[in-house]
Amino acid sequence: MATISVGGIGSGLDVNGILEQLVAAERLPTENRLNFKEATLQAELSAFGSIKSAVSTFQSSLSNLKSASSFTTTGVNVGDTDVLTATTTSVAQEGSYSVETQSLAQAHSLASIAFDKLDETIGSGTLTFSFGETDYDPGTSFIANDDTYTNFEKNTERSSESIVIDSSNNTVTGIRDAINEKDIGVSASIVDDGAGYRLLLTSTQQGLDNSLEISVDEGTGGTNTNTEGLSLLAFNENATNVEQTQAAQDAKITVNGLTLFRESNSLTGAIPGVTLNIKKLGTTQVNVTNTSNTQAQANISIFVNSFNDLTTTFNSLTKFGGENEENGILLGDTTSKNVLQQIRRENGNAINNGGTFNSLASIGITTQRDGTLSLDAKKLSDAFTDDFDSVARLFYDSGNASDSNVSFSNSSSSTQEGNYQVSISKLATQGKLVGEPVSGPITINASNDSFSLNVDGNSTGTITINSGLYTDMDTLASEIENRINQQGSQSASVSVSYSGGAFQISSSSYGSASTVTVATSNSSLKFTVDAVSSSGANVVGSIGGLPAIGNGQQLVGSGKAAGLELTVRGNTIGSRGDITFSKGLAAKLDSVLSEFLGKDGQVTAKTDSINKQIKDIEEQRLDLSVRVASVEARYRKQFTALDVLMGQLNTTSSFLQQQLDSLPGVAFNQN
Repeated sequence: MATISVGGIGSGLDVNGILEQLVAAERLPTENRLNFKEATLQAELSAFGSIKSAVSTFQSSLSNLKSASSFTTTGVNVGDTDVLTATTTSVAQEGSYSVETQSLAQAHSLASIAFDKLDETIGSGTLTFSFGETDYDPGTSFIANDDTYTNFEKNTERSSESIVIDSSNNTVTGIRDAINEKDIGVSASIVDDGAGYRLLLTSTQQGLDNSLEISVDEGTGGTNTNTEGLSLLAFNENATNVEQTQAAQDAKITVNGLTLFRESNSLTGAIPGVTLNIKKLGTTQVNVTNTSNTQAQANISIFVNSFNDLTTTFNSLTKFGGENEENGILLGDTTSKNVLQQIRRENGNAINNGGTFNSLASIGITTQRDGTLSLDAKKLSDAFTDDFDSVARLFYDSGNASDSNVSFSNSSSSTQEGNYQVSISKLATQGKLVGEPVSGPITINASNDSFSLNVDGNSTGTITINSGLYTDMDTLASEIENRINQQGSQSASVSVSYSGGAFQISSSSYGSASTVTVATSNSSLKFTVDAVSSSGANVVGSIGGLPAIGNGQQLVGSGKAAGLELTVRGNTIGSRGDITFSKGLAAKLDSVLSEFLGKDGQVTAKTDSINKQIKDIEEQRLDLSVRVASVEARYRKQFTALDVLMGQLNTTSSFLQQQLDSLPGVAFNQN
């Protein structure tokens, strides 16, 4: 029997399959567009990452060209490195020195008697440690008690330190731990020497002026000098109950025959700009050589290579076509174009450095057709030979003053190029000490050969004058000057003269911080604590018509000359001519690159923009998902309604078919 029917449930349609295709047709065009845009943006972001890396590398190559000190380099060669090693700074000067190490600096070390147990009780009270120079002869044997303690001169730069010993820490171990925990400049340890446990006390600083004095207060009155209780650790003029195992000692060396003393085995100032680290006694040659030319050429070569690497990176990212007809990802990008253009513009500009060599081309660095730089090594070497300073000033900031006693010292990123008038209303002066009147001859011996000063706020330590009869006061003044500058700390640099019947000591520094005062008197030389002492004064003046800040002989400008630092010498008050300040190529390039890479720079702004666009794409994807979901819901609702309607029609069709089939005499072709 024939039937009228619609296949499937309800409508008989594959509703889910149809919906999937409709939703895909709605989603795919937009999704493909967003994916392509994101891939492009990510590629651009990666490209700018490569640019930032190349720019940073190029900027790093400028660090060894931006300052005058970068062009002043020295090397040092030591004949026997078993005796000492050496390092140099930029202020070192060429020279050859014969160095003999005659003694090494040592730290003062004292050992107690031997105790049977680590937890053996020693005693209670207060240990006071002082630091200074000890005059002590240990004799032939600690046991024989033939030692002699003559004197202790306290180090005025170090304060005495006290430690309370009570029932909680009065054992051998407890006292060791109490001293170490206090961290006062004394190291305590316990040594088993076979006879028992000995408490070893060592100054943490080397040198004669850092030996130990140990006083004991057991709270019982008196001097606490017996050999019982905590007094077992006393070491002073009243009691030497511990054994000196190592005397405090300064390092002693001679440099080309001149004898020097230092508290440490690392010596500075013995050879200007050189640090000597002595290792053992002996004699060796120390040769300081000037390596400025070689090092400067190497630094300039690094600069050229770094720029060429930068150019290659830019060319690759911004190329048009090429062998594979593939454009660079940043083709047509204005930001990357601006970066390279400004760098090239600075490379091509002349620098007003007042010298013969004022451009890259003048020293053999030229631009090739592909934008990279070519370096003529011979022309560069010849330029350094002809006028080293001119080549150096091509790269770093410089100032050319019309007054030979006014010199450029420094500048800052705020200093603007230009010509500035210099006027001085007050010259800088030095701190000075004038002793009381004294006349010769003067005999110097052990009773009157020492004194100490404070120079610029720093102690010279004890100054010891060579013994002898001095009939010429100028000779004695020279001896005093030499001993202060050699035996004192490196910062205590002075000049000494005999004028007006008295010795005068002037600090080598200038300004309000320049002072010379007596710390320990010497009556023979008439250096007393009441001696006339006057502080120095700072220079006062203007740069470019605006008041400048004085600090010693240094004058620092304001306004357009902000950060411009000049050194003012000579004796002239009033107009001191002018100074022309120009920024060096390295400084200019560094400024340009910092601006591009800075927080508000073009490269940063570009990458921020790209990241924002990538974030926007994520938001657009979310919007697309919402829109597609809405379309799917609408289509599903429509297909559901269609399915219901088709289901009803199918039901009606089935009913009619049944009715027709039941009519008599009616036949249908079932085929």
